[in-house]
Amino acid sequence: MRRRIKDIIMAYTDRGHGPPVVLLHAFPLNRQMWAPQVRVLAREFRVIAPDLRGHGRTTATDGVYTMDLLADDVRALLDTLGIQEFVLGGLSMGGYVALAFYRQWPERVRGLLLCDTRADADTPERRRSREELSQRAIDEGIEAVASAMLPRLLAPDTLSRRPALVERVRRMILQTPVRGVVGALAGMAQRPDSTDLLPRIACPTLVVTGEYDAVSPPEVARTMGQLIPRCQTVIIEGAGHLPNLERPRAFNRVVRQFLRQTTGLAALAG
Repeated sequence: MRRRIKDIIMAYTDRGHGPPVVLLHAFPLNRQMWAPQVRVLAREFRVIAPDLRGHGRTTATDGVYTMDLLADDVRALLDTLGIQEFVLGGLSMGGYVALAFYRQWPERVRGLLLCDTRADADTPERRRSREELSQRAIDEGIEAVASAMLPRLLAPDTLSRRPALVERVRRMILQTPVRGVVGALAGMAQRPDSTDLLPRIACPTLVVTGEYDAVSPPEVARTMGQLIPRCQTVIIEGAGHLPNLERPRAFNRVVRQFLRQTTGLAALAG
C-alpha cells in the first residue's frame, strides 16, 4: 500500500486484525525485513510496517532525516489510518525512531519493542564512520554500501553458511536510493542521547538483541534493560544484528509472547 503523508508518498504493509503493532525497519533496509514477523503476528494482531523516508518504495527527499522527522512521518501515517494506541517496535535505526516517537507521544505507545538498538548518541568515531559511508555512497553507489554493511549486519555463521539470506539482505540494501542513505546517515549521526529517557519509559518494554551483534552488542541491550523500569531483555542465540531474519522462530516466539501479554490477549486466552 502507498499513501501521501506530508511531503512524501509512504509505502507500508498493513495486515491482520486485532491490537495494532507498528514495526520500524533497520538502515539501510526496508519493510521487507519484517516479512517473517508479519506472517506470524498478523494471525493475532494488526501489523503495520512502513518503509521509512528514503527507503524501499517511500519517497527519498533531500536533506537530513532526523529521528524526529522519521518519527513524525510514522505519526502522520498512523493518524491517517486512524490508529491512536499501539505497540511500537523498531530494530537498529527503527529503534532510534521508536525512542524519538516515545519521547514526543508516550501516551500513544502501549508497549515498546527495542531490537538491536541503543539509546546513547554517536561517539565522534561513529559519526566519522557514518560520514565516510555517506561519501562512499555518493562516490561509488549503493553497491559499495551493501559491501560495507553486510559483514556488520549478519553473524559470521550466517555469512558463511546461508548465502540465500545474505543475498536477500543485499537486495534490500540495493533498493535504497543513495539520497536515502545520505539522509539517514546524517540523521543518525545527529541524533541526541536518549539514555535519560529510559528510566521514564512507563509502558512494558522488550529489549532484544543478537548474541553476535557487533553494532549493538548484548552488553548494550542489558544496560538498556536495567534502566527501563518494566523491561525484559532477551539475547537471541546464534544471531547477529538482524535476529528477526537470522533466527525468526526464536525471535517470533519471544515477541509474540510479549505482545500477547502487553495487549491482554494472553489473559483472554487463559
